[in-house]
Amino acid sequence: MTTLEVAIEAVAEAIAAEKGGANSVEVSQDLAHDGLTPSIALIEQIREAVSIDIHVIVRPHDRDFVYTPDELETILADTAALVAVGVTGIVFGAQTSSGELDVPMIKQVASVAGPATFTLHRAIDSARQPTEGLGALSGTLDRVLTSGPAATAWAGREGLKAWQQQFGQQMAFIAAGSIRAEMVPQIIKETGVSGIHVGSAARKHGIVTIEKVAQLRHLLDG
Repeated sequence: MTTLEVAIEAVAEAIAAEKGGANSVEVSQDLAHDGLTPSIALIEQIREAVSIDIHVIVRPHDRDFVYTPDELETILADTAALVAVGVTGIVFGAQTSSGELDVPMIKQVASVAGPATFTLHRAIDSARQPTEGLGALSGTLDRVLTSGPAATAWAGREGLKAWQQQFGQQMAFIAAGSIRAEMVPQIIKETGVSGIHVGSAARKHGIVTIEKVAQLRHLLDG
């Protein structure tokens, strides 16, 4: 079964995602800037409200994916706190100042994330030499949330297919990035990825709705 994940910011959206048939939610705040670390209080409320998997973004600022030593300390502390309240997974990514994936930093955060699963987020999509980075992170990553080496999942589907074929036995690839409902069957067919991650496709007037999520679930199951 192809999994469906919905990006959310509120308890009501998590409930709608679950009722619509999503397998998981990705929780953040400030989705308009691609998501920042949410509060522990929100995560605890969502954990009480739903039984599906809860993946949480750890991202202290929206400037880029380059982090200072002080910011890394915050990232590690936030990761440990989220794991302590029982989240399913941590979602994180980092780049070096020259634009490659920051493999040592990603491994350091992943080491704190256990026993939660660890997802590399779309920092990979704008990284230099992303395929080499994936190879260096084999054994560290449980999932990769990505549009492939492109701005959108539709544009990056050839790259997604190549990554799925090369690394799909080591990590699960979740297609993400401006995915509209009508694109879903073709993306799955062409790439072979194990899951789809959506934001606006699950929303009506900016809010996640049961109906929109159910439509996506139907497309995946069909």
